[in-house]
Amino acid sequence: MIKFDDAFLYKTPITHRGLFDENYPENTQPAFERAIELGYGIEMDVQMTIDNVLVVYHDDNLKRVCGVDKDIREITYEELKTLRPMGKEYPIMTFREFLDFVDGRTPILVEVKHQKRKGIEKLLVQELKNYKGQFAVQSFNPNIVYRITKLAPEFVAGVLVTREPSKLAPKIVNKLIHAFAFRFYIKFNFLSLRAKDLPVSYKRTGKYKVIAWTIQTEEDIKNAEKYADNIIFEKCVPTLSKFGEKKF
Repeated sequence: MIKFDDAFLYKTPITHRGLFDENYPENTQPAFERAIELGYGIEMDVQMTIDNVLVVYHDDNLKRVCGVDKDIREITYEELKTLRPMGKEYPIMTFREFLDFVDGRTPILVEVKHQKRKGIEKLLVQELKNYKGQFAVQSFNPNIVYRITKLAPEFVAGVLVTREPSKLAPKIVNKLIHAFAFRFYIKFNFLSLRAKDLPVSYKRTGKYKVIAWTIQTEEDIKNAEKYADNIIFEKCVPTLSKFGEKKF
């Protein structure tokens, strides 16, 4: 099996859920179109509805973005498609709609969210195997990355890590990730590291590529220049740095 080349992933700064603002909600078509028009890559999120439809959405709960206090993983797509992020006219896209919309115009970085049920990996791989553009996958859940790379060892894959404990990655798990315990069974290309956690020893070893998230200020950019190979950004635009010049 030929491994996909991951060089594309470090050439272009990556927008966090598209170039969103108060007019163009995160993870929606207009936010993605702005990123494409300005020559940036796109990081976005994939969830799975209870009827096994892959959709582009970040939170587990719909309340923050759509005003409905329900778990996106526990409703059907028919219910979901009636909702509108931030009350705008733009619907939540299915993953297939997203791929058809981008159509290889810019690299995409797909974050696979933790699920209550199994199966998202197989559906995701089926969709991406038919996609002709450049892409990479990543997740905070190392088991998701493991299952994806078992199904598609040629995919460019990364592990999201943070030193901040969470329900999914408590303190001991994060320590194990940072010690590369998961390296023994996950074949990944890069690490996505929280900007606040830079610098880290991985970059000094030269073994792994590092993508820093979420960059929000020029100070964040300057710090990432020293320790990261690329950035995922929002609110600010990379200016006069190795990550690219200002586009607007």
